[in-house]
Amino acid sequence: MKLSPSIVQTLCLKYCSYYKPGKKEELACRCSLIVEQFMQSGKASFAASFKKDHDRSTAETVIQEICMKCDFHEKDCDFMLDRAAPPCGGMVVLTQLLQSARISLSDLIMANKRISRKS
Repeated sequence: MKLSPSIVQTLCLKYCSYYKPGKKEELACRCSLIVEQFMQSGKASFAASFKKDHDRSTAETVIQEICMKCDFHEKDCDFMLDRAAPPCGGMVVLTQLLQSARISLSDLIMANKRISRKS
């Protein structure tokens, strides 16, 4: 699935060390697709900025619920291969949304189910 240009500008370019403009732009990680859903529904806003780091215990929740179903998970995700590598920008934002209680775990699970139905 392809991301909207606004998500690419506000999420990928700003927070994702793996995003390369012009390369495989038709591909999107599952976390970024879910962030896009939360932005469209008003649960997430980039008016407030996010830090580029993440909480490891919250990240494990995102990994179990989202990353294990991501198309990049097995071979193309450096973070899944080595937790010392930086996570994708979508993971960074999702962990911070969870930590700040702007979204709940059930919000995350429901968003993931919507993505699965679209694929």
